[in-house]
Amino acid sequence: MDLIDHIKKGEGKTLEFKEKFPSGEQIAKTIVTFSNTAGGKLIIGVNSNNEITGLNDDDRTGYQDRVSNIIHDVIHPATAPEIYSYNIDGKNILVVEVFPGPLKPYFIKNKGKFEGTYIRIGSTNKKADIEFIQELERQRK
Repeated sequence: MDLIDHIKKGEGKTLEFKEKFPSGEQIAKTIVTFSNTAGGKLIIGVNSNNEITGLNDDDRTGYQDRVSNIIHDVIHPATAPEIYSYNIDGKNILVVEVFPGPLKPYFIKNKGKFEGTYIRIGSTNKKADIEFIQELERQRK
């Protein structure tokens, strides 16, 4: 399935849209949830109605660098999603493709493991409870 088909399908367990470049914490939370569960794609430049709105063309490299810095500075353990720009009908979107990580649980550093671990349930990011964190730790071993 190509990227346009994914967008038409809409948000779900492995796909999240943001119309505008979100805050660093929102990006980190989504990357953590995908790393802790089935992986997924964060697509920036698509609205909640599955319409491609695009991002400012002038700053494609800057957006990729910002996402890379957020991942490095905010998430533990380190994860390495693919980050790339994609042009659809003259509109640029940013895709952050996250793979399920082997070093679970992934979490937001400044919140710590027990407050900063998130999982994906349906099309939403939820804080993981202690039992789920323990299950993620078992999966790591």
